[in-house]
Amino acid sequence: MDERGVLILINAFVLLLSLIIQLITPRASRKNILFGVKVPEYAMEDREVLNLKNRFTLFNLLIGIPPIIILSLLLYRFPNPILQIIITFGYLGLLFLIYLKFNFKAKALKKEKNWDKDSKKIVVVDIRYSRDKSKIGIISPLWYLIPLTLVAFNLILGIVLYPDLPDKIPTHWNFKGEITTYADKSYGTVLLLPFFQLLTLGILYFSHWSIGRTKQQIDPDNPEISLKKNIIFRKAWSIYLFILTILITLLFTALGLLSYGIFFKTIKAINIIAWIIVGFSMIGAIILSIKLGQGGERLKLDGEEGLKKGYDKEDDHLWKLGNTIYYNPEDSSIFVEKRFGVGWTVNVGRPLGMFIMIMPFIITIITLIIAYKL
Repeated sequence: MDERGVLILINAFVLLLSLIIQLITPRASRKNILFGVKVPEYAMEDREVLNLKNRFTLFNLLIGIPPIIILSLLLYRFPNPILQIIITFGYLGLLFLIYLKFNFKAKALKKEKNWDKDSKKIVVVDIRYSRDKSKIGIISPLWYLIPLTLVAFNLILGIVLYPDLPDKIPTHWNFKGEITTYADKSYGTVLLLPFFQLLTLGILYFSHWSIGRTKQQIDPDNPEISLKKNIIFRKAWSIYLFILTILITLLFTALGLLSYGIFFKTIKAINIIAWIIVGFSMIGAIILSIKLGQGGERLKLDGEEGLKKGYDKEDDHLWKLGNTIYYNPEDSSIFVEKRFGVGWTVNVGRPLGMFIMIMPFIITIITLIIAYKL
């Protein structure tokens, strides 16, 4: 298969995976969250709610599958990296619009059914957890010394080998393993890969750090069970994140060895490693989301009660843009659970939260500028 065919397959895989994640997200969210809207847990058995969920699945399949085929054919006709980026973000935008449509329907249904009357107007906080939550539910940060050691190894190796490296260093290969781009030898070129490796490690460690400092969400009807689920949930995701960090660090190391012309002689082995990482990251995240749910909601522990008659404090008004952005200047928490789906987000009502929100975009732009100049 030529490079164009591989590009199409990768693009179609990414779009299809995005659609699958969209389809499973409602089932991975907390039991009292309907498309980002907080409702009583018993409401999830309401006939109209079940119909709304079924329509969401059908709507995504009918609207989401045809563009994958059309956009893949378009990319095959006009193979261009920029077009591929536009297609990917355009498709994600389409899926988000579908979600918004059902978020609005969920809000209307909640108002019609008057479910907000079941709000208990209380929030439960576990003092023990809040006092030292950085040490509860996540693995030790000392584990990250392992990938940091690999980064240091790559940095030292590049400096040691620099005098013997050729004047032109390979920086890009096609899918056949042929070198397509070279860069003039310089310390900037040699140290660029360790720099990106360190940057990536910093981002992943920050994600690990934030897991331990996210505001916990405790069930007021069963706080002990809720806390246990939360701890299991955080531990599982912190382990997943660490394994992913190790794999990505090894990939950067392999790329460095390939550029220096030692150990790896062809990009094909690197491609295999890359696909293993992609497979682990995607499949692992999906499995954890399905098995655990948001905050460990899908776990079954001894001592649980049946369906809850109500829910904690009503706070839908604090979530913006389809209940995807949390804005609460009065909340001192920086990291909070995502309202729809699995994972965490930030409180943009706090200056630090806003900074963290926009930082990935700044890093992406700077990275693209550096890569373009090289």
